[in-house]
Amino acid sequence: MSEKKSEKRRLQRLPLDLEAICQSNGAFFRGYVQDISTGGLKLETQKKLEKGTNISMSIDSPRPLKLEGMVRWAARQKLHFLYGIKFHDMTEEKEAQLRELVQGLFWKSYGG
Repeated sequence: MSEKKSEKRRLQRLPLDLEAICQSNGAFFRGYVQDISTGGLKLETQKKLEKGTNISMSIDSPRPLKLEGMVRWAARQKLHFLYGIKFHDMTEEKEAQLRELVQGLFWKSYGG
């Protein structure tokens, strides 16, 4: 396995379906988070974005979380798009909130 591939998968991703309000290039749109880790997420939306585009997201959860990231990869899937978003400008506080969200969702889904 190449070093890049192992780096891509070093963080466990949690599959889910959370609504997110997104903003990019001055436009607001709705998206759905399909999986998430502390390093990034997979976003499904009808909005077309280019690789390298910055995006802000507010994830609908018991404790709303605002995240900043950049589109690392893009794929078209029928009438919508899938994007790999890598988080940036993560403060310790935001990372702690994200870990709390991921752990809470994990235990809700798999812990009983």
